[in-house]
Amino acid sequence: MKKNLLLITGVFCWICSFGQGEIDAFRLSENDLSGTARGQAMGGAFGALGGDITGVAINPAGIGIYRTSEINGSLGLASTGIQTQWQKSPISKSDNMNLTFDNISYVGYYPMGDEVLQSLNFGFSYNKTNSFNRNYKANGRGMETSLIDYIKGITDGVRHESFSPSRGDDVYNDPNISWLSVLGADGGLINFVKNTRDEYSTIVEPGETVDSHLNVSEKGYMDSYDFTLGANLSNTLYLGATMSFKSIDYRMDSRYEEQFLGGNGFVLENYLQTTGSGYQINIGAIWRPIDFLRLGFAYHSPVWWELKDSYQGWLTPDGLEREYKDKNGNIIKEPIGQVHTPDNAFANYRFQSPYSCVFSIAGILGKKAIISLDYEIKDYRSMYLDDENETGSVYNNQNEAIDKHFRFTSTIRGGLEYRFTSRFSGRLGCALIQHPYEKSFKNNEIEVASIGTVPHYVIKGDAKYWTAGIGYRFTPNFYIDAAFVSRTQTDDVYFFPQMETNRPEGGEYTSYKPIPASSKNNTYKGLITFGYKF
Repeated sequence: MKKNLLLITGVFCWICSFGQGEIDAFRLSENDLSGTARGQAMGGAFGALGGDITGVAINPAGIGIYRTSEINGSLGLASTGIQTQWQKSPISKSDNMNLTFDNISYVGYYPMGDEVLQSLNFGFSYNKTNSFNRNYKANGRGMETSLIDYIKGITDGVRHESFSPSRGDDVYNDPNISWLSVLGADGGLINFVKNTRDEYSTIVEPGETVDSHLNVSEKGYMDSYDFTLGANLSNTLYLGATMSFKSIDYRMDSRYEEQFLGGNGFVLENYLQTTGSGYQINIGAIWRPIDFLRLGFAYHSPVWWELKDSYQGWLTPDGLEREYKDKNGNIIKEPIGQVHTPDNAFANYRFQSPYSCVFSIAGILGKKAIISLDYEIKDYRSMYLDDENETGSVYNNQNEAIDKHFRFTSTIRGGLEYRFTSRFSGRLGCALIQHPYEKSFKNNEIEVASIGTVPHYVIKGDAKYWTAGIGYRFTPNFYIDAAFVSRTQTDDVYFFPQMETNRPEGGEYTSYKPIPASSKNNTYKGLITFGYKF
């Protein structure tokens, strides 16, 4: 019992060290275009406008613009198509369609009867800030490097006796050994080099190429529950603050397969789930110096997350055999079966997302038109991982990598609304969200450490949005808005990281620099918002 307890504790600590990396930190920090149909139809450019829950989420001062109480809700349907190609290999296509419940909100308008404090408004809203639902595939034919090359590179330097069968699952407690190394050794992908203590060879013959197949399924969401309080001061200055409570549920299943030119191969499967909650504080102000002009500023604090990762990896060799001598000296060959990481492995940890600032300007052209522009700057270098005890040392390597490999990013949102009649309006918008990587990291000039037994990762590109929509008021109180959102993005999908071996071969260090697959993502979304003012 004591031994089992020590094993569980050791596994827990090991996952804390390698449960998350810089790529995972970005996944926890990115947001999609969200909000009401009106807000999304105008590209989300509502930081200086207010009067819509989209604007309140961007700038809490926007709640002070309301002159009536209001309740609304939004439903959407999103279709995502992903085309991935490695070199000249056949294109892999994946399509996903999801029904979404984007937001529901209530705003209470409370006039104060004072010349300075005109009103004090309160609001609650639920917003789906990100959806992780997507499937993608990638195939590589005739690849000159294998995942086994990477496993060999990260294993060279580890003593052979570290993989002694007598250690059992205790080998996963060793902070100097990658979990991929354990699977590779147990699954027969790498072998001990004779007459050495810590060198390894791969089962891939020199010059042999491999065909690879990657299939990834992601599901989940990131939600925000916002409580906002705002004030209208003399119909000139609007102030607001929001307390947000966040939740996340992300699940990933992946299957990576390699087939060797000479036959045989292996399959690596992984499961990862990230769940947790966090909170954030946003503050903002909107100033109306003249009737047709509004200027806005908002500060979004980091989200302080408390998270849990649960995951497991399975390696299934295909046609591989292990040789050994029996007690009579006879050479026995037997197939190598499936090997896997410990059951119920998990990690509890803390994560701080980046903070951001939003600068906004909007023009109100009589009762006919609105034009609006937002500029948001976000500091991805401020992302920070920590263990649940906040010792600060467990994730030192990951935090140093974040500081070196990420940068400030810019998001630009623009929108236009034109009122054709007192009841009917048309809207257009666009947005550009910049990727957060430093140039050398984006261009695959820097090694990315694998996390757990998940070797693949995605380096995302800039996200571009084109939006349009209409709005119709059936009565002065009841309205309906519709929006169409087109999103495009091109990413780089890596089957496994690059690696420089720890030991020289023939007097020179050998490096493995895999070529990524190009992944083109196109998402089309329709959205309807129903609202009632009272």
